Amino acid sequence: MNPLYLKILLFCLVPIGLFILFKGIKLLMNGFNGKVLLELPYNNRAGLFTISKSGTYSIWQKGPLFKKTPVAKFKPQIRNTANHQAIKLHYSILSPRVNGFSDGRMQLFTFKADTGNYELILGAGTSVFSFQDILAKAIPLADIDLEHYFIQVRESQSELVNLLSILIILLGVGCTVAGFVLGSLADTLIL
Repeated sequence: MNPLYLKILLFCLVPIGLFILFKGIKLLMNGFNGKVLLELPYNNRAGLFTISKSGTYSIWQKGPLFKKTPVAKFKPQIRNTANHQAIKLHYSILSPRVNGFSDGRMQLFTFKADTGNYELILGAGTSVFSFQDILAKAIPLADIDLEHYFIQVRESQSELVNLLSILIILLGVGCTVAGFVLGSLADTLIL
């Protein structure tokens, strides 16, 4: 094969990799930036929201950065207001976080729900594992003003899709780097 053709072919991996990387990042961002269905101040302890389409949803905590949160002092519960049936909540495996300059949010739970009206209740219990609670108590941070702490219910996507999007991002980076490096070294690879 002509070395010039091989070089061009290998350099074509760069735009393909960039396209895959862009799609993977876009897919991952969908899991973080879903529509907010309810933003409940922590002191209210209960709120109502409506789900207009069946799917995966998530519960996030939102508050100021570098402050202790009351996440170990409540366990959220979601109930269908029509039949009072509780929705099963799953701990977030990846526990994604989104931070701004002064506020941040972290995903606590995910759940699947059908269309309908629901109630979020902040009941007794804890939303973290015991080792996370021990670690949080060991870190000296200022206590949070509970007026600035919120619980959100957001549209989300399956954590399997989030993991898949990370793999797509890695594939995109790999194609981009491989295309650039192998394209640059194509002359020496043939010889």
